[in-house]
Amino acid sequence: MRDRVYVSKSQSSRQARRIRQQQRNQLKLIVAAAFVLMIVVALIVALATRGGKDNVVPGSPGNTPAVQQSVQPEASPSAPVATQELTPEPSPTPTLAPLITPEPANTAGTQQIASANGLRSARIRMIGDIMVSTAQLEAAKQFDGSYDFLPEIAYVADSLRDSDLTIGNLETTIGKYKDMKYSGYPMFNTPESLLDALKECGVDFLTLANNHMLDRYFDGMKNTVNVVESYGFGFVGAYRTRQERETGACIQEVNGIKLGFVAYTHSTNTMETACSPDVKEYGVPYIQKADFKGDIQRLKDAGADVIIALPHWGDEYIQQPDGNQLYYAGKLASAGADIILGSHSHMVQPMEYKVFTDANGVGREVFAIFSMGNFISDMTKKYTDSGIILDFTIQEQADGTFRVENVGYVPLYMWKQDGQYSVVSSAQYLNSRPTGMDDANYNRMVETYSELQQVLGTNWRVLEK
Repeated sequence: MRDRVYVSKSQSSRQARRIRQQQRNQLKLIVAAAFVLMIVVALIVALATRGGKDNVVPGSPGNTPAVQQSVQPEASPSAPVATQELTPEPSPTPTLAPLITPEPANTAGTQQIASANGLRSARIRMIGDIMVSTAQLEAAKQFDGSYDFLPEIAYVADSLRDSDLTIGNLETTIGKYKDMKYSGYPMFNTPESLLDALKECGVDFLTLANNHMLDRYFDGMKNTVNVVESYGFGFVGAYRTRQERETGACIQEVNGIKLGFVAYTHSTNTMETACSPDVKEYGVPYIQKADFKGDIQRLKDAGADVIIALPHWGDEYIQQPDGNQLYYAGKLASAGADIILGSHSHMVQPMEYKVFTDANGVGREVFAIFSMGNFISDMTKKYTDSGIILDFTIQEQADGTFRVENVGYVPLYMWKQDGQYSVVSSAQYLNSRPTGMDDANYNRMVETYSELQQVLGTNWRVLEK
C-alpha cells in the first residue's frame, strides 16, 4: 500500500508574489538613483574646488547629463518551431511565434497597464479532461461518507500553481441532483469536494462545454454552473439564461492582459433530447451552430486583447486530429481566435503554430493544440492513461501586439494501484519512481513518456513540473 500525498494550502498568493517583485524593482531603482545622486554631488564638489574655473552647472548645455538607469524588458526566447503539419496539404512552418494583433478599434483609448519590465506577460497552464469514474468515487470516499479527491492531484499541485492562470476541462456535472447517487460513466455526477481539490491545487478557470455537461439534464447543468461560480472559479461554456448566452462576454484579466474566452462542444450524447428546448436555444454552445464571428467580436468589443477558444471536438481515442477538428480550427482562426486549446479525444494530439487565412484573405498565425488528453480518469485503453499540462506565455511586444512564447509541457501519467489514483509527472520520476510505485506502473509510466514525445515531437520544452 503506497502512501497518500496531501498538500496544505499555500501561504502566499500570486498577487503577493507580484507585489514583492514590484517592491524589489522599486528598491533597485532607489539604489540606482542614490548612486547617480552621489556622482552628481561628487562632480559639483570637484568643480567647486577648481575655483570656478569651469563653473558650469552639471546637466546644463555643454555638459553630459547624468544617465538614468531604467529597467529594460528581458529578451524572450523564440518559441520552438513545430515540424509536424496537420493539414492535408503541407504548409510552410512559421519561423516565429504567432503575432496576435488586437483589432485597431479595440486598442484606441485603451490604457496600457505596464508590468515591472514595461511589457505585460501572462504565464498560462492548461490540463485536459477532468473525469471521475465510479472506481474513483469509491477511492475518494471517506469513513464519514465525505469525499476527498486531493490524493489524485497532490503530486502535481505545485505544477498547477506555477502559473498566472491554470485552466481545466471539467468533464462531469457537480453537486447532488435530486435523490440520484453520485455516478461515473456514462452519466457523470461528482461531489462538490472535487472543486475543493482543484481549487486547493491551483486551478483557476474551467471550461464546461463538453459532451457530459447534460448528464444531470439542464437543471443539473445549471446547478453545476452555480456551484462552480460559488467556489470562485472563472468559467465559460454553459449558460443558465438566454441573456448570459447572447450578451455575456467571458474575460479574465491576467497581469493587465484581457483574455477573452469562447467554448463549444460538438455533442451532448443526445441528452438534449430529454431536456427543455432551451438547451439547444441557448444553454449549450454547440459548435455546429455557433456564431464564431459574433461571439469573438463581442469579446473584442468588451476589450479583449487575446482570444482563446476552447473547443470540445472530434472523435474519441485518436492521436491525430480528424477533418472535423481541422475544419473548425480554420473557422475559429478566421473568426479571430488567437489560441485554440482543444479536448475530447482522451488522448494527447499534436500542437503547432499554423497559418490560417481570414475572411479578408490575410494569413494569421495561430497557436493550436488539438487535445491535451486526460488529466484524471480511470480509462484503461492505451494512450488514455497519459496527458499533459500545457505551458505557454502570452507576451506583449513593444508595438502593443501579443505573442505566444515558451511553449512546453509537463508529461503526465495516471497511476492506478491498490485502489488509489494519482496523476504524476513522468518526467519528474523517470529515474526515481514515486514511493510505492510497482514495476508494472513504473514501466508503463516510462513508456507513456516516450509515447507523448512521439505524438508531440521533440521541438517543445519538456518540463519536470
